[in-house]
This record gives sequence, C-alpha cells and structure tokens, in this order.
Amino acid sequence: MAQQFWPAHESRLRQYSHWQGRLVVWLGATRHGRGGALKILRRRAVAFCAVLVVATAVFLVSRPAVESEQRWQALRARGVLRVGIDPGIRPFSFYGADGWEGMDADVAHEAARRLGLRVEAVPVGYDGFYDALLAGYADVAMSALVVDPMRTADFRYSRPYFDAGLRAVTFAALRLDRPEDLRGRCVVAALGSEADRLARWLERRTPGMTRRVAADEKEVLTEIRMGRCEVAVVSGQIAVREGCAPIDEWDNTAAIRCLRLRPVEHTIAMLGADGRLASELNRILLQMSNDGTLTRIARKWLTNRTADTADTDANDTNDTNR
Repeated sequence: MAQQFWPAHESRLRQYSHWQGRLVVWLGATRHGRGGALKILRRRAVAFCAVLVVATAVFLVSRPAVESEQRWQALRARGVLRVGIDPGIRPFSFYGADGWEGMDADVAHEAARRLGLRVEAVPVGYDGFYDALLAGYADVAMSALVVDPMRTADFRYSRPYFDAGLRAVTFAALRLDRPEDLRGRCVVAALGSEADRLARWLERRTPGMTRRVAADEKEVLTEIRMGRCEVAVVSGQIAVREGCAPIDEWDNTAAIRCLRLRPVEHTIAMLGADGRLASELNRILLQMSNDGTLTRIARKWLTNRTADTADTDANDTNDTNR
C-alpha cells in the first residue's frame, strides 16, 4: 500500500524529511498539507498522553488494593493471626495459667474465630508494636493501644473496642447526654485524680455546677448512691464495671446513665498496606459491639478479682498515651 501511495503524492512529500514523510503517510494526512499533518499529530499526541495519564492513575489506585487483597488472602491461607502484645497490662493483656489472657485476648480470639483464624500471641512490649509490624513479626498489635496521630501515614487502626477514658455516670433519673447537662448538678471525683482535674475544668465552664471530692473512686460511687451528689466522674474501667457500655457515646437505657467526657479508645494497629484486614476487623468489631459481645467481655474482666489490682497499671498506660 505504501508503494502505491508514495508516487501519487511525491511532490507533496518533498517538503518533508524522510522520517517526517513516513510519519505523514502513517497519519494519512498528506491531503491536509504540512500544517494539517502537524495538527493531527498534536491531537493524537494529546490523546495518547491522556490515555497514559488515565492508565497510570488506574495503576496507582488499584495497586494498593491488589496488594491489600493479596496480603489478606495470604493471611487466610496461613490461618493464623499473629498478634503483637504487651503481657504486662492487667486486666487487658497478661499471661496466666492458660497463656495470653485478659480483655484484649478475649477480643482478639473472638474476632479471629469469626474470621476463620486462630490467634498466635507475639510478646513484643508496648514500645515494640510498630517495629514488630514493620518487620513482619506480627499482623496486628493490641494491648490497651490507642491511636498515634503521628503514625497514621504508615499504619492503620481499627475502630475502637473499648474506651478507658473518663466518664460521667449517675444512678439518678436525669438527662445525661452531653456535658451541658451537668449544669446545676453536683459532680464528685476522687481527690487529686485525672477525674478531679477534669471536674475542675468543667466547673469553670459549666454554670451552676458544684464540684465535690472523695478519697477514691469507691467512695465517689458511694456519694452518688447515697444521693449526696448526682454525678460522678470516673475511669472507663470503673464505669463499665458499674454497668456502662464499653464504647457507646452514652448509655441511658440501663439503671446507670453514662457519658463519655475524655475518650481514651483502645484499638488494633496494623500496616497501612493491610486495608482489607482493617475492613474485615472493623466489620467484626461492629458485629461484636452490636450483639453485646464486647460488653460481656469487658464486664467479665473488669468485674473479675484481677481487675481490683489492675486499674492503676492500665491507667498509667493510658496516661502515657494521651
């Protein structure tokens, strides 16, 4: 075809160099002259660049999803969820007669069971969580772990499964849906505690609120049970032990009414590349919250005798992470 085309347009092709002429023939643009050929060339170049940009964008967007899916399928094929833990945070994570025990252990085992996996605890210590994930020693990490905003570029966090932060609780039949509901109320907290510092802060900003102090959280609860004060500010562990839900914003359906004031949310960390794993864990944790499993697990460990000596250790860990 080129042999037939070339002689017929020989005079018009003389204005191009050899390779330009061949390009013009390929474009089929000799009938448009030199300017027309260049216009067509520019249009086709723009179209080619647009296709290249779209293809590159699709590749960049789909690559993390493909890698995430591959990692998830590899985890399922292995059948084992390796959990990096700190075994020194009672009642959340510790070693007992049956190995890894505590509230976090129960959450991990139940979540893994629903995912068709079994748990392998990998003791690495709190400060070693992220290194263990990067090195591939663990798939996830959890032991009273809270979100570190400085690490969200490289790591993912699950939805929270427990709030160890400060809460306002009352046994009285009064509205307690937001901090403004403390207006005109008597609020008691343990003297010198983090709850006391928060109560002082609330007192300065809440008209009509009266602040009182007690020797410890046990006495704080006695104050509201006896009706000497209406609202107590206590830790999440104490609040759940008394009947609050482990993670709900507020819980006004039970005999006790609860309001989260300063959340310290426990979560599960994993690599940023594990988007599918994060999605599956979030789905399971939401199920466990909705069907009451998280509440049962939390109350099991926070009303257990091991919890009586554990609150200080857990609170120290949470204070460090704030």
